[in-house]
Amino acid sequence: MNKLIIYAGLILALFSACVPLKQFQDVKSQGEEDAIVAKQLKNENEDLIVDNNELKAEAKRLKRDVELLTQDTMRLAKSNWTLKKRNKELANEYAELLKRFGGNTTTQSSELLAHVQNLHEELQKREDELLRAERDLASKQQDLIFATEQLANAEKELEARNKRLVELEAILNEKDSAMNALRNSIASALTDFGDDELSVYTKDGKVYVSMEEKLLFQSGSYSVSSAGKSAIQKIGKVLENKTDIYIMVEGHTDNVPYKSTVLLDNWDLSVKRATSVSRIIINNSSVSPNRITAAGRGEFVPIDTANTPEARRKNRRTEIILAPNFDKIFNILNN
Repeated sequence: MNKLIIYAGLILALFSACVPLKQFQDVKSQGEEDAIVAKQLKNENEDLIVDNNELKAEAKRLKRDVELLTQDTMRLAKSNWTLKKRNKELANEYAELLKRFGGNTTTQSSELLAHVQNLHEELQKREDELLRAERDLASKQQDLIFATEQLANAEKELEARNKRLVELEAILNEKDSAMNALRNSIASALTDFGDDELSVYTKDGKVYVSMEEKLLFQSGSYSVSSAGKSAIQKIGKVLENKTDIYIMVEGHTDNVPYKSTVLLDNWDLSVKRATSVSRIIINNSSVSPNRITAAGRGEFVPIDTANTPEARRKNRRTEIILAPNFDKIFNILNN
């Protein structure tokens, strides 16, 4: 059996204040990757089931062949035993006749001798057939032993993989349930804010809190407004006890060139806005700084690529992205 498990590896990134952007991008794709892994394991299990069924059919065929060969061998052995017994009786009878006639070969004794010789030849032929049958039987028995071992190993492998798949699916379901519960908790904490100010949704197994610029910042500023601070503080409170949740704060701008005596461009502005939001979370909750990554995306990841005021308004946003810990999934795949 040539089809074995092809273990898919996942690259997990832990969030910290100094994690590079590429590392976070790896984590952002994790929701898609774990779904791919689960699907891959399912496909591989289906292939293994097909292989097992083929091995079972082959083992069944070999077992039947062995049974038939065993029957043929027993039949030949019984026939040979009968021939040997009859040959011995005829040989004794022939010896008695020779003794009786004093070595004279009468017509009767000549016919008897010819008959005994024919029996000897038939017996030798039958013994040769028996020997070949015994060799074939021994070979088939070895084939059956090998096929049985293959089948046992395949069933053991299938059982182990099914166990891993069940564990993986359970963790994925648990993670999805936890993230849905987290989304509901955050949404409930932010009921004082309108849909035109922020939105809370799930994507790729993570929770996104997307806040409009008008809720957090004045145009061109990275100082958070009082309303924005209130929203961020409520989010931080929800995250205090969610120690297995990693936090990414992403600043986004539109594509209108930004000029300042302090900051260089939109990219600088988006980074400063991300760090401003991150500091509010840390300073107003027990969330550890090593759970947060602040990243500036500038104008390079727009929601709407249209060159309109409405599109630019959508693109000016700050997103708090909450991702679960994937260590359990990694451990299952790694083992």
